[in-house]
Amino acid sequence: MNSMTSISVESHDVFADMFDVFDASFAVAEFDLDGKVMRVNDNFLALTGYDEDEVLGEYHAKFLSRDIAEAPEYGLCWADLRAGKNKRVVLPWVTKSGERKWVEETVGPIRDAKGAVVRIVRLGVDVTARHDSFADLQGKVDAIEHSYAVIEFDLAGNILTANYNFLVAMGYYRSDVVGKHHSMFLEPEYAQSTEYRAFWRSLAKGKTTARQFKRLGKDGREVWFEASYSPVYGADGNVCKIVKFATDITDQVTSLVDLKSTLESGFDEVDQSLCKFDQSYGDLSQSCRQAQAHLEVSTMVAGRLVSSVDETGQRLNELRTVADRAYEHAIEGDGAIVSLEDAIDVLRDCARDDAAIIEQINVLEKCLGESARISTELRSDLKAMLSRVAVVSLAIDEQGQITNQVRSEMHGIQTAIETSHGSFDTMIKASEEVAMVVGRTREASVVLAR
Repeated sequence: MNSMTSISVESHDVFADMFDVFDASFAVAEFDLDGKVMRVNDNFLALTGYDEDEVLGEYHAKFLSRDIAEAPEYGLCWADLRAGKNKRVVLPWVTKSGERKWVEETVGPIRDAKGAVVRIVRLGVDVTARHDSFADLQGKVDAIEHSYAVIEFDLAGNILTANYNFLVAMGYYRSDVVGKHHSMFLEPEYAQSTEYRAFWRSLAKGKTTARQFKRLGKDGREVWFEASYSPVYGADGNVCKIVKFATDITDQVTSLVDLKSTLESGFDEVDQSLCKFDQSYGDLSQSCRQAQAHLEVSTMVAGRLVSSVDETGQRLNELRTVADRAYEHAIEGDGAIVSLEDAIDVLRDCARDDAAIIEQINVLEKCLGESARISTELRSDLKAMLSRVAVVSLAIDEQGQITNQVRSEMHGIQTAIETSHGSFDTMIKASEEVAMVVGRTREASVVLAR
């Protein structure tokens, strides 16, 4: 809008003609050179909420907040108006009810026929809605400027401006980047690529691009942005520039890279542990199979041992029975010898002096004595044998109990080995599942660190 042109008047009545022209569109007020209200229209009264008799003779400062009215700039403004200068200002007016309204004032002096300033006319328009909308928009812009790294480019990728956040993230001063091409932040190979040229062509055609970007700061260090490149359209509807809104995520990316490295190291250790586990399981499985084979042989031998022990016990029982009978027969033989001795004594008495018979009796007595000696020794040997058979029988009974216990324990060992083998199979399946989970987690970590 252009400033209001000073108006020369012949008389006080000239303002009445002007009033009719502006009355329909503006809140119009006429002031003397001291700022007192001389005339107002209905729009002015509607805007401020006052009646006419409440404003006539009052100063212009009545409609402003105290901080505005007492500011040095306000006094200088009136001095310029009295000097014949024109002004356009947007001021916060305070209505009768205390409501604040933003008013755009076009202010100019009214001159008489001699060119002297005689009055001041102020044409006001209520721009509260526009001001609030602009303030809201400006607040959002300020929030973006405060929160994001912002940089603007022309359609060819040349830098127009960059805000503080972007410059700090990249390590440059504004003078270092303005007028330079965006490619200064890239690795040379990518900056010369067809893909990069296509990127700027698409932006110039109005395409928005948003993703994570790796850039190089002033010292060649990597800087990562979560950013969007957005076309800005001019009044003619064509793209006039490109603006980039970005968040510095370098720390997060670095943390993710470190995390990926840590995960990879951990996965390597897990892989090594799984390999050792598989090897250990293989060795253990082989040992179990060997133990199973030895156990089967031992079980077979134990079975044979049990059978042998049973058979030996049976033979000893038979031996003890025969020995008992022999011992009984030996005792009976002793009785027969005693009877023979008695018979010999009778024969000796009958033979009296018959030398031949006596000689035969002596031979018989000698044989009978030898038989008695042998019978006594046999009985003693049989008794000793019976004692030893009893000891051996007791030992065999105990051996039988131990052998049965051994066989029972071997059966228990076989059951335990079979159970352990099943547990090992379950364990190796679990380790295979662990390996699969580790593989999927490793893939996830790779995606996470991109």
